[in-house]
Amino acid sequence: AELTEALASTRLAKDLGDEELEQFALELLAWLSRFGEEPEFEDPSNAGLCVEWLLSQRALDPKFSLVVSGNPRAPKKVLAAAKRDAASLELERLQQSGQRFLPNPAGIKGFVKRGVMAPFGSPYENESGASWVPERLRALVGEASLLREPSPPNSWQGDDYEPCAAEEQFLKDPQQLRKATVRIDEILSLEYLQHVGQTMRNCLRVERRGGMSLMKYLSRVKARESSFWVMTIIAEEEKDDEEVAPVQHMLLMEVYNGLNVIHQAEGPHPRRWPRADAWRWLQEWAQQEGLRPDGPEGVTVGPYGSYDGRMDRWDIRRCFLW
Repeated sequence: AELTEALASTRLAKDLGDEELEQFALELLAWLSRFGEEPEFEDPSNAGLCVEWLLSQRALDPKFSLVVSGNPRAPKKVLAAAKRDAASLELERLQQSGQRFLPNPAGIKGFVKRGVMAPFGSPYENESGASWVPERLRALVGEASLLREPSPPNSWQGDDYEPCAAEEQFLKDPQQLRKATVRIDEILSLEYLQHVGQTMRNCLRVERRGGMSLMKYLSRVKARESSFWVMTIIAEEEKDDEEVAPVQHMLLMEVYNGLNVIHQAEGPHPRRWPRADAWRWLQEWAQQEGLRPDGPEGVTVGPYGSYDGRMDRWDIRRCFLW
C-alpha cells in the first residue's frame, strides 16, 4: 500500500502524453516488479524518487534505456543518481503541479548545454561595505548609511547598465567554478512560475500589494501571447559532503510567441542584470531557436536612454530592467 501511494504521487499516475513514453512507463513498472524487494526500496519514497528520475532521463533522451550492456540498471546506482538530481526532480514536480499552461504555440524548444564551467552562488553573499554602490547614490545618501546594507550596481534602478567588479572577479575565481549543465525550460505551471519568482525575488512571486504584476503576466500566458522561460545551472560533479546537486536560477525570460522575440531577461536580485555567462547562453539559445531581442534597444525595451546604432543588438548595455 505504501509503495502504491508513493508511485501515485509520481508521473506514472498521470497521462504522459507520449506513446513512446507510455511504453517506457510499462517497462519501468516491470523493472520495479523485478527489484521491488531490494533494500533500496524498503523506504517506498525511494521508489518514487527513482521513477521520477528514470522518467526524466527518458524525456531528455529518447534512447535512454532501463538496460545497459545487456543488464538491467541496478537499483543502487539509480537511487544514487536520483538523490543527486533531487533538486532538479523537485522542479519537474512543480512543472506538473497546480494550474497548467499549454506549451507555446510557436514551437520554441528549450536548451541544454552540458559540461560548462560555471560558478555557483553570488559575489554579494555575506558582502559588507558600500564598494559596489553606484557613486551617484553614494554621494546622495552618504557613505555611512550604506554600510548597513550593501547594494551591487543597478540593484536600485534599471535604466543605465553599470559593470560590476565583484561579479567579474567571481566569474573568474577557480575556487567557485564547477562543471555544470545549463538548461532553459519553459515554465508550464502557475506553481512553478511562483516558485521561480520567489527564488529570484522578482515580480512573478505573490506580492503583498495584491500580485498585480503576476496577474498581468499570467494573463499573457493564458492568452498564449507570451511564454516564460527559466535558465538554471545544475552541478554535474559531486562533492564529498553533497548528496543533492545544487540548482541555481540564472535568468527569467519572457518571449513573445508570435514574434519570436525575447521581450525580457532578468537575473536574480539584488543585481538583476544577467551575468556575463548567462548572457552568452541566452544568445546561444536565441540562435538555436531563431529568437531576437525586442526592438532596436535590445532585450527588454525601456523608456530610458536612447538608441545607439554603434552597439550590437546583443550588447548588454541595451538591456533594460523594469
